[in-house]
Amino acid sequence: MAGLALEEHGSGRPLVLVHGLATTRVVWRRVLPRLAAQRRVITLDVPGFGQSPAAGPGFALAQVADRIAAGLEPLDEPFDIVGHSMGGAVALTFATRHPERVGRLVLVAPAGLRPLPALSARAFGAAAERAIPLRRRGAALADFGWGRRLLMTPGTADPASIPPSEVRALLAASRGATRIAEALSTVVSADLRPLLARLPLPVGAVWGTRDRIVPSGGIHTVLSLRPEAATATVGGAGHIAMVERPGPFADALADVLSRLGNIRPAVSA
Repeated sequence: MAGLALEEHGSGRPLVLVHGLATTRVVWRRVLPRLAAQRRVITLDVPGFGQSPAAGPGFALAQVADRIAAGLEPLDEPFDIVGHSMGGAVALTFATRHPERVGRLVLVAPAGLRPLPALSARAFGAAAERAIPLRRRGAALADFGWGRRLLMTPGTADPASIPPSEVRALLAASRGATRIAEALSTVVSADLRPLLARLPLPVGAVWGTRDRIVPSGGIHTVLSLRPEAATATVGGAGHIAMVERPGPFADALADVLSRLGNIRPAVSA
C-alpha cells in the first residue's frame, strides 16, 4: 500500500483506524490486541504525520482523504473506518468521498462538528505547533506521576494512571508531524455537519465522559444530525480514551459497531 505508512493485525473483516493530531498509529496500540482478536485491523499514519508524506502543501481534508484512499486501494472489500479527533474529520471526509468503500463509520470525539472562526483556528494551530515540540522535550518526566499529569493534561482525565512507556511513545510519535498547525487550523474551523447529515452510511460515535478537548456533549450534536446513530461513552476517560482506558474503549467500539449492523441510515436530503 504505497505512499501510506500502515500496519495490519489480525484477520477478518477490515477495520481501519485513523489517529488524531500530532500522533501516529501508535496511539491505538493499547487496544490493538482486543480489536485484532476479532478483526483485520489496519492502523495508518495520516498524511503529514508519522511516516506518511504530506498530501500537498497544507492539510486539505479532501486531498488527505484521497491519499488515504489510494494507499488503501489493495483492500478489495468494504471496510469499517474509525476516526479519532482530527482523524474523525478525515474519516468523515473519506466516507463522504468514497462511500462505496465504507461499511460503517465511527467517530471518536471528532473535530469538525463545532467550528471556530478562521482567525481563532489559525491561532490555535500556531500555538500547538510551538507547544508540542516543547512537551516532547519533557519526556523524561513521564517516570513521575506529577510529570505525567503535566505532560498529558488536558488530554486525559487521570494522566498519572497511564504507564510511563505509553506517555513516552505518544510524545515520540509527534516527532514526525509536519502539518500540526495546518491540520489543527483546518479541522477546528471546518463545519462537517452537513456532510454528516447527508452521509448515506451507518454512523456511530464514541466519547470519553471526561473529555475536556472535545466535550462529550458532542454526542448530542451527532444525534441531532443522525438520530439513528449508535453511540457509547467510556466512563472516566478523557480525549484519548483508547490510551487511558483501552479495555472499556474496545468494548464501547465493539458495541457501537454491533448495533450499527442493525441500523438503516436516515439521511437528510
